[in-house]
Amino acid sequence: MEVLKNLSLAIRFLTIFPLPAFSFKSGQNKVEEISGKNLAQSMTFFPLVGLLIGIFLLISRKVFLYCSLPPLVSDALILIIWIWLSGGLHLDGFTDSIDGFAGGKNKEEILAIMHDGAAGAKGILALFSLLLLKYILLVESFPLHKDALLLFTPVVGRWSMVMSAFLGKPAHSNRSLGKLFMDNLSWKEFFLATLIMGGIGFLILGFSFLYFILAGVVIVLLGLSYSQKRIGGINGDIIGAINEIVELFALFTYCLLNSG
Repeated sequence: MEVLKNLSLAIRFLTIFPLPAFSFKSGQNKVEEISGKNLAQSMTFFPLVGLLIGIFLLISRKVFLYCSLPPLVSDALILIIWIWLSGGLHLDGFTDSIDGFAGGKNKEEILAIMHDGAAGAKGILALFSLLLLKYILLVESFPLHKDALLLFTPVVGRWSMVMSAFLGKPAHSNRSLGKLFMDNLSWKEFFLATLIMGGIGFLILGFSFLYFILAGVVIVLLGLSYSQKRIGGINGDIIGAINEIVELFALFTYCLLNSG
């Protein structure tokens, strides 16, 4: 039952799916029911949630093919559904992160801009560029391989969030959601999430999935290194931003592998 509770928590946190909330401790309110330990344990299932998103994207593509929609229109709708399934959560973190790093001169200013949440010009331009690149890479992917790409890209993106939380340290000491994840995440959750991601990747792509993992690891390490230098750690916005960038580079990796 505890496994189902944590899986439900992961789905509710990463998607818009309205699953019922399990009661972790009866007699307490909802905020107290979900502890830092539960949040950390839910990260074990982040790759599975990515697969769930990928399945919805795959089903959407099959429906669009059945309706004989033009490929450009189909890919645009797939990207919109991709955004909609996560509620734009990670894109919001990406935009806030760009605004913070671009507009802040020191740690305090950067974190204040991220916390403010209002989208600035640089964040909007970066968001537009990210989505445009994602769309172009989807359009340019071979139809024969697109199903596998749609299935696995969200998986490696959500796994990168687990890796970021495992290797990173909180940028501030206040009791934020990102800090709760990082403070309670252990090697066990990271190992299990990696095992799940690897199993899914091998089943979908064979050993080719290792190229996507390599790209994801490089992006995570670069992101953590940059954030450490600028603000002494990471927060929830940066973890979400890393997910988006890893997804983009997973698509780009496919493009490089199949460019010849």
